Amino acid sequence: MNTSFAFLICSFFAVIGHASLLSELPGCAATCFEQSLPITQCASQDIACLCADTRFQSAVQLCLGNGTCTPKEALTTTNATYSACGMPTHDIRVTMIGVPAAFGSLAIIFVITRVCARLFINKFFAWDDRLIVAALVFACPLNFLLFPMARSGMGSDIWTIPFDDLTMTLKQLYFAEVFYMISEMFTQLSIVAFYLRVFDSQLFRYFAFGIGAFAICFGISNAFSMIFQCTPISFFWDGWTGEYAGKCININTFSWIRAAIEIIIDVAIISLPIPLLLGLKLTWNKKLQILSMFSIGFLITLVSILRLESLVRFSKSTNTTYDNAPAVYWSVLECDIAIVCACMPSLRIILGAIFPQYFGSRFNSEAYSRSRGNKNNNNDSRRSGVPVGTCSPSLDPEADPINKNIASWGVSQTVGAEDRSRTPSPVEMSTIEGGKA
Repeated sequence: MNTSFAFLICSFFAVIGHASLLSELPGCAATCFEQSLPITQCASQDIACLCADTRFQSAVQLCLGNGTCTPKEALTTTNATYSACGMPTHDIRVTMIGVPAAFGSLAIIFVITRVCARLFINKFFAWDDRLIVAALVFACPLNFLLFPMARSGMGSDIWTIPFDDLTMTLKQLYFAEVFYMISEMFTQLSIVAFYLRVFDSQLFRYFAFGIGAFAICFGISNAFSMIFQCTPISFFWDGWTGEYAGKCININTFSWIRAAIEIIIDVAIISLPIPLLLGLKLTWNKKLQILSMFSIGFLITLVSILRLESLVRFSKSTNTTYDNAPAVYWSVLECDIAIVCACMPSLRIILGAIFPQYFGSRFNSEAYSRSRGNKNNNNDSRRSGVPVGTCSPSLDPEADPINKNIASWGVSQTVGAEDRSRTPSPVEMSTIEGGKA
């Protein structure tokens, strides 16, 4: 190192009161400072000018990242120089915690509400309910992982994070990615299963089964892609140190392709019942009410599209723990909102039980009496010698996990005991409630 550059380094830290930091900088940092000086118009003694010269700072950072220093040396140097120059730090860890705290709790509340409505009001538990519970089972650890991730440093500048905490943050991110993929798949399957339980159009069911099968294949392939994205697997959280050999897939390219396909699947699922709903012989006012209930799922697509902006930032970033944080909490938000939207149709059931004057219907109010009538029929069966538990498949909502005997929504029908294995259609709800008047 020549005399003038040594004087620059000493002056740099002496002027701003951080001369003791000079001894903490790795030797490679001095080389990068020396190589970057020719591109600045600042005098070597003008520390304030050098700190404000973004071109000079970018050149130093580029030098630190091109192999002159190890990743740990580069982070140490960046942290020291940013601190010495008084550059502001970034920290969005409050948002990282706030999203799962708010929307994760909301998803849990909606699923619990749905389960209670099914078990205590409808007196049945269908496959779409089981699948949404499975989605929540995988969404819960996804939400919970954001709390230790934020505590370890996710959402702050990567150079401010202790090395052990950085490794732990990446390890937690690895598991969060896997939980996210599986939860998304189960939510999509729950919505498809709900459609199959409600609509009986043969062509519609073919499309629904096709989309469901594709969602399963896509979800499983995504989960395995996340599990084995690096070879060895531990390279995902250890590779940043440069001390281990390994390789990973291009996660940016994968994320963009996966996000695009995911949006297409969501739009296909949400749009699937719209042709049938438009074909109902109802006034346009009622059609719009029904369409609005089913179209609330487009909120999932909106969140997915907004999430793409965070992927753009991440693809161009060297400050990964800060710039990747929005992609993480947008993914969690997308997962939670999807669960909430999937539970929306069941919300009216429990609201009708709590506030029958505002949300109730004769269908819901008669559910309990019908279940009592079924119990009396079982007692009659015992007296007549018919084995208890033996019933017609069409009367047993669990005899076929996805009920095949659902009448078309476009046909007026009487809601009887055999119908309690499904959610009443908007046409039935309108007919039943009209009978109250």
